[in-house]
Amino acid sequence: MLLSYALDVYLKNPEISLLLICSAAVILFTVTSLLLVNGFNEKTYAAIIATLAATFLSLLITYLVIWLTGGKGLRYEELQFITRPYQMVFLAGLFIGSLGAVMDVAITMSSSLFSLYEKNNSIPVQALKRSGMEVGKDIMGTMTNILFFAYISGSIPMLILYIKNDSPLGFSLSMNLSLELARALAGGIGIVITIPIGLYTAIYFINRKRARK
Repeated sequence: MLLSYALDVYLKNPEISLLLICSAAVILFTVTSLLLVNGFNEKTYAAIIATLAATFLSLLITYLVIWLTGGKGLRYEELQFITRPYQMVFLAGLFIGSLGAVMDVAITMSSSLFSLYEKNNSIPVQALKRSGMEVGKDIMGTMTNILFFAYISGSIPMLILYIKNDSPLGFSLSMNLSLELARALAGGIGIVITIPIGLYTAIYFINRKRARK
């Protein structure tokens, strides 16, 4: 419903930036879903802050890379039927698409650290950092794989069509996988960024909890 409403707003008000509308939607998605799943507590607040910070930072990095390279290597032919700026629509889709994986990493980091703290209230901060980085390393590869295969799988029908029509393999891959690989890379950057952000955000809330006691 939120996504549908956001798109309706953009279609009726094309002068408003799609990225601005998607930014508002991302904030609402994150806050609503995490609060509904985990409730109102410090673990949830840490995950919300980490998710939003990492998602916006990864979008900024992606935008800067595209701007510095002039978008070379990105083939927007799959977006040829839309009447809006291709790059803006691509960035908005990337923004929304990476949110789920980033949110998953953020709540995993927050939950694991708070679980360690609840089992041992006197656990040192350095031990929490080491444990958090171990958890982050374990989930980083698998979450990046999830994004990669989810994006690539969407291109299989068009790849089959191109190859069936005797298009060169290199041409077929560049035409159909450039945007998907860019999305997977941008999402992977978001996941990697989320690990330290989620770690230090959770530790900050844990230290606040300790101070109150």
